[in-house]
Amino acid sequence: MSVQQAGKSKVAVKPLELDSVKEPPLNLYKPKEPYTATIVSVERLVGPKAPGETCHIVIDHGGNVPYWEGQSYGVIPPGENPKKPGSPNTVRLYSIASTRYGDSFDGRTASLCVRRAVYYDPETGKEDPSKKGICSNFLCDSKSGDKVQITGPAGKIMLLPEDDPNATHIMIATGTGVAPFRGYLRRMFMEDVSTFKFSGLAWLFLGVANTDSLLYDEEFTNYLQQYPDNFRYDKALSREQKNKNDGKMYVQDKIEEYSDEIFKLLDGGAHIYFCGLKGMMPGIQDTLKRVAEQRGESWDQKLSQLKKNKQWHVEVY
Repeated sequence: MSVQQAGKSKVAVKPLELDSVKEPPLNLYKPKEPYTATIVSVERLVGPKAPGETCHIVIDHGGNVPYWEGQSYGVIPPGENPKKPGSPNTVRLYSIASTRYGDSFDGRTASLCVRRAVYYDPETGKEDPSKKGICSNFLCDSKSGDKVQITGPAGKIMLLPEDDPNATHIMIATGTGVAPFRGYLRRMFMEDVSTFKFSGLAWLFLGVANTDSLLYDEEFTNYLQQYPDNFRYDKALSREQKNKNDGKMYVQDKIEEYSDEIFKLLDGGAHIYFCGLKGMMPGIQDTLKRVAEQRGESWDQKLSQLKKNKQWHVEVY
């Protein structure tokens, strides 16, 4: 199994030099000269009733493309760019779903959480293969031993601040946006990292369609049992749960449910992270604004303060 069980005792990791670097690695490989990595495994993450398919893809980079939790890899799918014949395909960015040590804890792999992008014709309701996502289908269809061109690592906005091991981290994900948070949580609760002994609170909100669509649920549930004082996990299942107005339960409805607590934590310096499809943000922002106003606060002022304090981290696509 590439999606490792979260064991009771923490797992030893190597090489320890990966934690002695002071600055995150950035853009070691560029689109013009990508790194050729190898697919280790591709595993379907979702059950039969999930709309669409999401895969966990482990890539062997041989230790040559190191990264930190919260960064992304670029993937260049094979073939030529349909918009620029003769040129390679453009880079697609994917948030990395593993810690810097990878799922095999040896610093040689990175994992991606990829939803296969398919297009349904609105008139016929049938799938149109000519419009399917080139890169997500390439990755989900790949087999162990296949080669994959990667770039990066990229991104600094979602790096996990580790200066205070007692900090609170509120993570809000929709679908594959859970990827960076899986990395954070493995670092906090699964791996034995000498430079980072987490003793704060990690609170994950995950929004998906239904129970079969949950991603890494077993891993997260394990942390809940092992670290009940340091981990909270709330799920919004839009096709199975109802919000207080009898509508579908989205992640912003869960945020509203716990809004008092969340605002108090933010006032106390908590970090808040958002990752997923960009369509998630307007609903969340509206909810936060409404809650702030009910509390007699200006959301615009609060948001600019959170950004100024580097407590607000958003990566949407």
